[in-house]
Amino acid sequence: MNIWNDLSWIESLRSPFLNPFFEAITLMGYPVFLILFISFGYYYWSPSRFTRIAMMLFISGIINSFLKDYFQDPRPAIEFMLDPKVGTSYGLPSGHAQIAVTLWGLLAYELKDKWISLGALVLIFLICFSRLYLGVHDIEDILLGLLVGSLILAMWHVIISSNFFKKFTKLNILISVILFQLIAYIYYPTHVGHDLSIWSLGAMTGWYLGSSNINLSPESLSIKFLISIISIALVFYTLIQTTSSFAFIDSSELIEIPLTYMLGLIFSLIVTWVIPRFWKFLKIAS
Repeated sequence: MNIWNDLSWIESLRSPFLNPFFEAITLMGYPVFLILFISFGYYYWSPSRFTRIAMMLFISGIINSFLKDYFQDPRPAIEFMLDPKVGTSYGLPSGHAQIAVTLWGLLAYELKDKWISLGALVLIFLICFSRLYLGVHDIEDILLGLLVGSLILAMWHVIISSNFFKKFTKLNILISVILFQLIAYIYYPTHVGHDLSIWSLGAMTGWYLGSSNINLSPESLSIKFLISIISIALVFYTLIQTTSSFAFIDSSELIEIPLTYMLGLIFSLIVTWVIPRFWKFLKIAS
């Protein structure tokens, strides 16, 4: 076995102290954390900035799922694994590595602060190393994930620098989003067992449609923080309800795909439009 796929060295680094640390770190790459984080940023910091980040995460996630099913490269041997959440999914490229670069790299790019950039690099390293430590990815998976995430960021920089989308109306961008989704679906290697991917496509559309420049009014940052926490608690409840509905959807592809897509769309509309309107109704937001 070559160095890119060998994980035998990782066992000597494991300890009862480090195990829970890296188990906690690796949670930062799973969908639930990502959705709650960008929802919190949407309410507390900047709806427009975190709408851009959300779109990038959805695009990056869809590309990662596509590549995993295209390469169909198995994960490391089960005896190395300390993270059972990966199930039987493929490993190349690492979704955690790719998403870490996309999320924290874009946040650093947007904020342009040297300390935030340093923090982003540390987080990216820790998240990537956690996947090696937990035995669910090898070095090859991590490197390709980092490469794909970096290419996505580079393309984003080129698009933003060229002011390409400034010429687009909201309808033009929506059409572009739907075209991207159709192309991804048509050329997707397999359509079996991908409820979450279809849900993500719907959530991507709903997030863009529902996004608005909400401003939580309280001048006290602690009250604004509390309202944002209450909001993401509502987001978490909505997430559980929409994703748990997968089990009740008819197995017929003709019905399953549009319904799953609609569940994702409804979820994002609740996050970006319904909850902000609720706070506006209570005169807490403007």
